[in-house]
Amino acid sequence: MKHLKVDIKIGDKVSEVELIEQNGNNITISIDGEIIEADVQNITPNIYSFLHNNNSIDVEVQDGNKNKDYIVNTMMEVFETTVIDAEAKYQMARGKGGGTDDENAISSPMPGKVVKILVKEGDKVKSGETVVIVSAMKMESEYKVKQDRKIIEVCVKEGDNITGGQALIIVE
Repeated sequence: MKHLKVDIKIGDKVSEVELIEQNGNNITISIDGEIIEADVQNITPNIYSFLHNNNSIDVEVQDGNKNKDYIVNTMMEVFETTVIDAEAKYQMARGKGGGTDDENAISSPMPGKVVKILVKEGDKVKSGETVVIVSAMKMESEYKVKQDRKIIEVCVKEGDNITGGQALIIVE
């Protein structure tokens, strides 16, 4: 079975959630590296019952305003969540295309590998100039500056594996 790994955003916190194993109703997941084993029953189309460490909790999951947004009701608290899967990360990377006008760091929204660094510390770059190329999901993405900038620090080197959100280049 292929592991399913997504980021889930609740409020301002993003957690990495990975389905490690599923055997019938028994699942093993990792949430930010913490392993959790639970028995999950689908009670109705939108209600799930979780049994973990002899504690039972029923959770209602409703579609939110957008495609990967959900409203989760634990019967005690209600959370708005967003699932950030590989497709969503790719779309953010393509739409973002690198730093915005007010950012001081250029970062990749998803894990990958640094393919090429096109600048060095002290370089002055023009708006629209590519500063780094990252390979993620078998595709290369060019990260550009959106206004004239000076390169303060190159935080990675070619061949480095990077995590989502990691600063690649610091600009002035």
